Amino acid sequence: MPRFWRSRRPSLAAFISVTLSILVWAAAAPRAAAAEMTLRGSVVCNGACVAEPKDVAHDLVLFAIDGTEDVRAEVESIAKELYPKKGLDAEAAQKLLDRFTERLKYHIAPDSPALKEIKKKATAHYCMPAEAREVTGTVSEKDGKKWISATRIEPCKLKYPARMLEADKPFVTPGREPLTLKVGDKLTLKCVPIPAGKFLMGTPHYMHPYYVEEYPHLVTLTRDYYLAEIPVTQEMYEAVMGSNPSAAKDPLFPVQNPAFAEVEKFCALVSEKNGKKVRLPTAAEWEYAARVGTSNPPFAEKYKEQNSSGTSGFKEPLKVKSKKANAWGLYDMASCWWEITGDRGAYHVRKSVVDPHYPPGVENARSQRTGRGNLAGAAWSMATHEFITEKGGYAGQKFRVLVEIEAKDSKR
Repeated sequence: MPRFWRSRRPSLAAFISVTLSILVWAAAAPRAAAAEMTLRGSVVCNGACVAEPKDVAHDLVLFAIDGTEDVRAEVESIAKELYPKKGLDAEAAQKLLDRFTERLKYHIAPDSPALKEIKKKATAHYCMPAEAREVTGTVSEKDGKKWISATRIEPCKLKYPARMLEADKPFVTPGREPLTLKVGDKLTLKCVPIPAGKFLMGTPHYMHPYYVEEYPHLVTLTRDYYLAEIPVTQEMYEAVMGSNPSAAKDPLFPVQNPAFAEVEKFCALVSEKNGKKVRLPTAAEWEYAARVGTSNPPFAEKYKEQNSSGTSGFKEPLKVKSKKANAWGLYDMASCWWEITGDRGAYHVRKSVVDPHYPPGVENARSQRTGRGNLAGAAWSMATHEFITEKGGYAGQKFRVLVEIEAKDSKR
């Protein structure tokens, strides 16, 4: 070693002293505050998006889809890897949902300054719908979760990957010919075949809009069935029942606001006339057919060309078959009126089910059924369902019929 360096080599004691001084200074020095970032996505209660809500804290969570380059890249990566061009079947949809939950779910810290400004939502948010929000704050990780301490939470618009907004394309083409029902003495009703299958019913948690009653869960339908291509029209209803309860009258409008008991009577009379079991579809049978057997996220904008809402809000729809049918040949599944199903009004179960049916008990004017297919407002998706009573309230009600296929003839 050169003499120059030998003469200046510090002693071990001096080296330790200097090192300790640096460590003490570093510990005492104020740390720079973590940089804030802004994330955009769907904000909802954590209890609304887990299978066992009693087992978790009901803090607000954000399913991020935008805001930073990293988030955008993650969303695009997930869509590219897990969203095939042909669309999502049940298993693929569940994998996509799980990946969003794993990678893009942020818990909003309960002590976030921004929550103080929205106390009502922060203290009673379990049943609130998901909201499109821009959340600004500092991000950290703890106990395997991503957290954001929010300093600002504001409304925003969300843009999902284009692949998620493409039209639903069925995986299976029905293998049966349509069925024609006799309705009254002169009218007939075409019913299209719906093949049995499996799908992720409800709305995925990362989607906006999302409501707690729409919890996504795997549903298997084991029997083929026929579903009427249009809702029952006023002229059909009059031909069978001899009356027309509709306020907005037109022979080719769906019959409006029939009493539940009268709907059951209509089905019984048509069953007798045709020698087949005719009934209302269950909520699962209805949604499976509306989404042509796919499990793609049911954004309302995907159904614009099928939506038969009229120009006067909820007052009246267009005449049946005024808009395009879906890929299985069903018209008017989306409109400004709810379609009555054979299930009582209830929150979705949070487990996989086979051929689910939740029949109403004793019914009266206040009992609730599940209503489907109202896309008159931007706040609903094709998976949205409402608890409806016999009286239409803020929107009208219509119905379409299902024809059962005997078990021995059904493809399993």
